Amino acid sequence: MSTVSGAALLARALKLAGVGPIFTLSGNQILPVYDAGLDAGLRFVDTRHESAAAHMADAWGRLTGRPGVCLVTAGPGHTNALTGVATAWMAESPLIFLSGGANLPHVGKGGFQEIDQVGVVGPICKRAWTASSAAELPALVAHAHRTAQEGTPGPVHITLPFDVLQHEVEESATAKPAPADFEPTHRRADAGDVAQAVELLAQAERPIVLGGPAAWRGPAGERLRALLELIGAPGFVVESPRGLTDPSLHGLGREFKRADVVLLLAPQDFTVGFGGPPALGEASRVVQVAPERAEIGRNRPVDLGLVGDAPTVLGQLVEAARGRARPRSSWRNELDAIRAENLTSLAPAATTDELPLHPLRVAAAVRDVLRPGDCVALDGGEFGQWARWALGGGPYETLGNGKLGGIGSGIPFAIAAAIARPDVRAVAFIGDGTFGFHGMELDTAVRHDVSFVAVVGNDAGWAAERHRQREVYGPDRLVAADLLPTRYDQVAVALGAHGEHVERPEELRPALERALASGRPACINVAIASIPSPSASH
Repeated sequence: MSTVSGAALLARALKLAGVGPIFTLSGNQILPVYDAGLDAGLRFVDTRHESAAAHMADAWGRLTGRPGVCLVTAGPGHTNALTGVATAWMAESPLIFLSGGANLPHVGKGGFQEIDQVGVVGPICKRAWTASSAAELPALVAHAHRTAQEGTPGPVHITLPFDVLQHEVEESATAKPAPADFEPTHRRADAGDVAQAVELLAQAERPIVLGGPAAWRGPAGERLRALLELIGAPGFVVESPRGLTDPSLHGLGREFKRADVVLLLAPQDFTVGFGGPPALGEASRVVQVAPERAEIGRNRPVDLGLVGDAPTVLGQLVEAARGRARPRSSWRNELDAIRAENLTSLAPAATTDELPLHPLRVAAAVRDVLRPGDCVALDGGEFGQWARWALGGGPYETLGNGKLGGIGSGIPFAIAAAIARPDVRAVAFIGDGTFGFHGMELDTAVRHDVSFVAVVGNDAGWAAERHRQREVYGPDRLVAADLLPTRYDQVAVALGAHGEHVERPEELRPALERALASGRPACINVAIASIPSPSASH
């Protein structure tokens, strides 16, 4: 009888699931997966840090709607990836996080790189398992793939003990999952509740729809946009650590407390003021959609709860609203006028030739060369916030740092975007501090022939913290706020990428065009003024 290893069963199951590239960093405990993956026809994209691999898998999940896969070694490999996993968790991104592990007989005895990996990652993922046998791996992969997509999408984890990967079992002893085993099940809301929700929205004078990250992606996003047109209401994505004060909203967040009906497809967390004032008004009627009843009214009582997954419930709402289409509301026009006025207030900064360059001047120059559908990674930090102001509402596929509020994801996001969407251009907005997190991933992009452009806003410091310290503690009380005006473009060139250095406004567009035309990973290092983000005043 023929036998097969646990690693081969794992690789075959991932292939059957139709996963994309496996983002990884090598380690002894996962070498069997690499070897088996070659036979299964899997693609591996190896990074320079495990956190970057997790960020790339996160971006893949957001852009494709299918779980991205991150594979790292045990112990320090596992812990290094945790920030990327937590970012995906807060961004509602489907991700399968695979880690090597100590041999099962050594668990609890102080085995090599043995830590409680399931216990460590459990609070920042939907489910976490340790594989206990080779034979169970196909079914476990199918279950993980399905779980990552069901309800609110998010990361799942499997620890892969080394002996499980190496163990040989008889082919006949392993069951091959059916295609349906990999796919999510869908939960519909009560039809009466759906009808009541549509009635509330139809009668509202100032309705708004606030959707979490997953509500705006894929089929859910298509149905959400259709619903907005049917009910004539404005809709906004809630996916930033700044919540309703995010620059991409252009100051509209402070108007949401005036809404009389709020359709909430997002958790009642800090980004929406926990569902209450001052973010939303006490008199606002709230209709909340969530996959589990426990999430309904978690921090604020709601007027109506719809229990079901967002794509399914949105489809129900669209069908129920089809016969009740209403014209674009005057409230929606009012908000558009407020947005336009706020944009006008900062418009001079987008064209000023003052030196050092205003960050909005840089972001506007990039916006002018982008095409509809281009992928833009918006990292955290002040420079990223200026980019969010410049690009908010534009026809681009944006990847933000998410509710976790971390920095450093911009370059990994852009690399994954370039792989997932090879027919469009990928650009990352990152600060000079952010470059220090994953600048070495330019090497990854060079090795894998991935073309993207990183625009570095260089103000020689940690701008957000510098501004806060100066404001709160005084200008002579700055600690850990300054960096050197490093030539990151030269670092990129040393790694084999294209590099540009910009100090003057007339240099911006030519540098961007050369970088985009290079067909290589590129870094444009731009000397900018250190100016507080637009959320400070809008």
